[in-house]
Amino acid sequence: MTDGSSVRRTLSEAVFDEHPDQIAVIDTDGVIRATNRAWETFGAENGAAIATDMVGDNYLAACRDGDDDIGARAADGIEAVIDGTKSTFTVEYPCHSPTEQRWFTMHAQPFTVAEESFVLIDHADITDRYQAEQAVAERNELLELVAGVLSHDLRSPLSVALAHIELIESDGAHADTVRGSLERMGDIIEDALLIAREKDLGPLDTVALDSAAQNAWAHVSTGDATLTVDTAASIAADASLLSQLLENLFRNSVEHGSGDDQPPSTDAGAVAVTVTARDDGFAVTDDGPGIPPDRREQVFDAGFTTSTQGTGTGLGLLIVREIARAHGWSVRATDAPGGGAMVVVSGASMSE
Repeated sequence: MTDGSSVRRTLSEAVFDEHPDQIAVIDTDGVIRATNRAWETFGAENGAAIATDMVGDNYLAACRDGDDDIGARAADGIEAVIDGTKSTFTVEYPCHSPTEQRWFTMHAQPFTVAEESFVLIDHADITDRYQAEQAVAERNELLELVAGVLSHDLRSPLSVALAHIELIESDGAHADTVRGSLERMGDIIEDALLIAREKDLGPLDTVALDSAAQNAWAHVSTGDATLTVDTAASIAADASLLSQLLENLFRNSVEHGSGDDQPPSTDAGAVAVTVTARDDGFAVTDDGPGIPPDRREQVFDAGFTTSTQGTGTGLGLLIVREIARAHGWSVRATDAPGGGAMVVVSGASMSE
């Protein structure tokens, strides 16, 4: 009859070998004493010539032989478990194959058998969890963007409406201005919801870039800044979203283009903004101080602002980027030919 200890030993060996995680047991010198089947086959499944159990190899040395800092961090953490300064150690890391993006977690847990100390090393595939977390993070960023659109882009039309509301009774002409600003607020809300729901734009309009730029300029508080539209081209775009994109580019030029974050009406001089067509899109330039090369990618990130006066939200160019993406366009910042900043929108269908 098989005794209970033999059954437990057999079950333990079977569980160890059948566990889907890659598991190894190392001693206090870092030498691998045992591995399971998943560990042995992982190398062969990922480009190694043969399956190998690596028993007898030094796992800590193998970690430190890597060409990145993750292996060194893993070795440091395992050594901390061995010497007792840590009770356990866990690290997450990417391990991509030629055909898929993958992420793993390595967990080190000490244990003792017959008064000899060992460390259990468990590598678990967490790709599904990681991708789900990334999807949630991206969704949260999108919702923050929508909140930013509603708080950031509604400011200008609301300010215009409030500035004119007291004049309506004395001059009926201002009623049209207020009505236009309020209607623009409604359009912005619809655009924000479209982005939040990640809906297709649907059929695009053929929009005269000159008219779109002039209309967008009217929705921005521009002070003494000037606008020149040097094109008669038309662009295939969602007219409302294009206006929102231009409004944010104009606002960015006006708020940051006068130098040292000064308002455009200061002694620094009013910024001059120009819109020009390109073969596959358009560019908005200003004659301000420009954008330093090391910040030209950062300016499109959420929350990034160079404002020192508390007026920047770090949302304007992020909104530009998201609207461009919704159209299948790309956007980049560079130097203007005559000095200053230039934001180039590429990938659009243009016509004369």
